[in-house]
Amino acid sequence: MFIVGNLGPALALDRMGRRKTMLYGCFGLGICMMMASILLSFGKKNTSSAAVAFFFVYMIIFGGSINVVPWVYGPEILPLQARSRGTAISVAAHWTWNFFVVMITPVLIHRLGWKTYLIFMSLAFSFVPVIYFFYPETSNISLEDIDRIFLKDGETDDGPDYGPYMSERSSTITNDNESPRNEQTETDNKVVGEKHVEDV
Repeated sequence: MFIVGNLGPALALDRMGRRKTMLYGCFGLGICMMMASILLSFGKKNTSSAAVAFFFVYMIIFGGSINVVPWVYGPEILPLQARSRGTAISVAAHWTWNFFVVMITPVLIHRLGWKTYLIFMSLAFSFVPVIYFFYPETSNISLEDIDRIFLKDGETDDGPDYGPYMSERSSTITNDNESPRNEQTETDNKVVGEKHVEDV
């Protein structure tokens, strides 16, 4: 089911938009959890079968929205000097919460039954206003323009401060140029040049 949901973003995420995909995705996930909890509350075979159908729909929506967009969105909104560290933290948080949900869900279902899905419904719906008010759209926008979105009032549009990063890179390049290997290369080039002059 996740693969079916992944097809849309894989082919047209830039046209769909990161923000819109997450908004509709969270809303759809909330609807699925709400319908599943309502149908399971009757405790009948027919309604339970219908609830299973909503679980499949949930997986398709999840696979086409929240399961894919954050992997692209996170690195896009992070500045260059924080991108690797920020992405590492977000991935660690992602799998930590996955582990937590996997471990706690069986306990919740055992104790709360169908009411468990009301919790997941509330969480999904709660992200709709958060994404609407605080998540900027990044589709078809350059990384430089995305950095400018987060400029505070009064800040100049001079681009992000890559000073520490560039200093570190410059230091590394300088050290490489001063290495014995480069000195040997310069010596070899000098010998070849002198030989060429003698031949002429």
